[in-house]
Amino acid sequence: MGGGEAGGRGGGLGAWPGAARRGLRRADVRLRASLGGLPGRMWAWATGTGPGGRRPTAAFLRRRMLVLPALALIAVALVAAAFHEVHASTERLRDRSVPALVGLAQARTSLGLAQREAELRLLHTTPHGAVELGDTYRTHLTDATQHLTRVAQSRALDRGQEQELRVVAGLVVAYGDKIAWADRNRGSTLLREAGVDYAEGMLRSPVPQDEERARPVGLLDRIEHVEARLRDRDEETTAWSGPVLAAAAVAVLVTALFAFVVVGTCVFLRDRLRLVSLQLLAASVPVLLTPVLLGAAGAQEHGAQQRVRAELAALAYVTGGADAPRRIGDAAAAASRALAGSHADGWSLTADVALPVTVAGALGCGLTLFLYGRPYPGRLPRRKEPQP
Repeated sequence: MGGGEAGGRGGGLGAWPGAARRGLRRADVRLRASLGGLPGRMWAWATGTGPGGRRPTAAFLRRRMLVLPALALIAVALVAAAFHEVHASTERLRDRSVPALVGLAQARTSLGLAQREAELRLLHTTPHGAVELGDTYRTHLTDATQHLTRVAQSRALDRGQEQELRVVAGLVVAYGDKIAWADRNRGSTLLREAGVDYAEGMLRSPVPQDEERARPVGLLDRIEHVEARLRDRDEETTAWSGPVLAAAAVAVLVTALFAFVVVGTCVFLRDRLRLVSLQLLAASVPVLLTPVLLGAAGAQEHGAQQRVRAELAALAYVTGGADAPRRIGDAAAAASRALAGSHADGWSLTADVALPVTVAGALGCGLTLFLYGRPYPGRLPRRKEPQP
């Protein structure tokens, strides 16, 4: 008896995988049948047909009077949000980041050129100490101060970066005082070399900054640190973000569904009301075109942003050589050309015109169907029973 029970249990366990496979097979067949009939059911819904024939005209038009504007407004809201996010990044690059990074590179190279001029005049001129600093050094130092001032006023920096730049501006004054002290004591080789060496140490920290979180000490180290933080922020803001991509993808799907529903509604109007609704088609055109226009605009501006970032990244390799001003000017000009080629202002104006027209088109779809449905009562009044 115990053996029979064990055999029964064993048989049940052995039969379980077969039953599970049969159940999964039936579920797979039902799923395939359901998915295979999905296009037909979608088209039947779009054209107002069903197992019992076409839906009542009034009920169909009332529903479509709400569905079409809702789909259109959702699509335009999503595509507008995605476009304005990309456009805001372009404006931030053009108005803040590019002037700030160019100004920081100019300040950094001007300080390097000033140091080279000071060493040439005070250390490498024969007889030593016989030549004053001259106007070239003072011009480089003044240029560095002016560039730092303009960067501080560019609104591209956060509070911590502004504080860092104020420290840099103070150190530039101290650096100039130390070079001036060496110039006043140029008759003494010891004092002259000590002053120039001390000033050079103010520009670059004598201790290598190996750790990533090590606080920069030298003037040029501090400027390069601010530049790196600005580039990192630009890389983050100009990259395709998850919300932007999600909004664009959903906008494409909703726009495609809107077009599908418009076609089905036109088929219903042709078959039921014997008319071709040019008004509905005309109102649908802006809804279908605006996502295409703003999608092209966003792609073009994003491409320009990447080219600008590449030009700005190249500024990190420009040092205080004699060709530094020319190289910085070339990079700034290339960045300006890339931004101008994106036609950001033109696309912004296009969006300002297209979005209200699209909203009007969405409302026009609903109004058109409302007018078509007015002659058809939604529900017939019941007859009153005669009183006995």
